[in-house]
Amino acid sequence: MKLTNINLTRQIPASPDEVFDVWIDPEHPGGPWYSPQNDKQQSKTIFPEPKVDGLFCHVVIAGGQSWVHYGRFTQLERGKVVEHTWVCEATKGRESMVLATFEPKDGGTLVKLVHSGIPDDEEGRGQEAGWKWILGALADAVSKRTQ
Repeated sequence: MKLTNINLTRQIPASPDEVFDVWIDPEHPGGPWYSPQNDKQQSKTIFPEPKVDGLFCHVVIAGGQSWVHYGRFTQLERGKVVEHTWVCEATKGRESMVLATFEPKDGGTLVKLVHSGIPDDEEGRGQEAGWKWILGALADAVSKRTQ
């Protein structure tokens, strides 16, 4: 199976520490682990605490289907990096890697996200839309937090 990577960047109007804190907090809107509960979507995130070798499971229920995402944190450094494995239906059960880095830039933070080792097919490449949505939600949430 041929594999590919997704590479995205997004400028966020907050410090790297603030962006990192929202990113790893499942209780904060805008982070990838946030669990909204509304009429269109429900989700649940399970991890006792974000730490290296800590496991996570994130289940999104949308359109009458459950989308399960799980993995293990491999690197966490406040204000600098979050790295974890990522397994979901789109990766066909294969372990892929997600690396998010946070760099100070222009009074805010440049977030660089690399999702590597995903299948080079429609489902695998579809992960890009999800990560773009998450980066947009992160920018919106952090902007509201810093106003």
